Amino acid sequence: MEPVSPFPTEADLVAACRAGRRDAFDELARRHYGRIHRLAYAMAGVEAASDLAQETFLAAVRAFPSFRGEAQVGTWLVSILRNQYTMWLRGRKRWRLAPLEGESERLPAPPPSTLEKGVREILERVKDLPEELRTTLVLFYVDGLKYADIAQAMECPIGTVRSRLFEARERLKTLVEKSDDLR
Repeated sequence: MEPVSPFPTEADLVAACRAGRRDAFDELARRHYGRIHRLAYAMAGVEAASDLAQETFLAAVRAFPSFRGEAQVGTWLVSILRNQYTMWLRGRKRWRLAPLEGESERLPAPPPSTLEKGVREILERVKDLPEELRTTLVLFYVDGLKYADIAQAMECPIGTVRSRLFEARERLKTLVEKSDDLR
């Protein structure tokens, strides 16, 4: 049986986070980490997903005093993740580091256990889509967000969400057909 949260509503959680309560931030992470990590995985791959998720929550902690509560916390966190991803991409382009000694001996991080093998395979193909299409697809199909919530998280009109989903499905279908032809 899961313990009862001391923050029964999102408003209670937001108020406690604004007050700087550590237990509120822990609860925030407990409620939203899975979605943020799945989306980060779809955006950047297994190697960067955990770091991006962690950076998202750290940025949220710093930004909570300015959070007005106009958006749901989950969609606000997705917006922060998208910003973190953009900064990560910029940093990746700017810095080309030499490999560390002994780095080849380390094993890559295992894929998140919450993702089934079939979902991971599809997400591997999804990575070939542009970020806007990839994010929209994951938020809709993996996280089950509604059009309005996706539009709010991605700061675009609902019609744009619909067109991105259509385009993402068409491109993904093409990618799947190409990979099936190669087998």
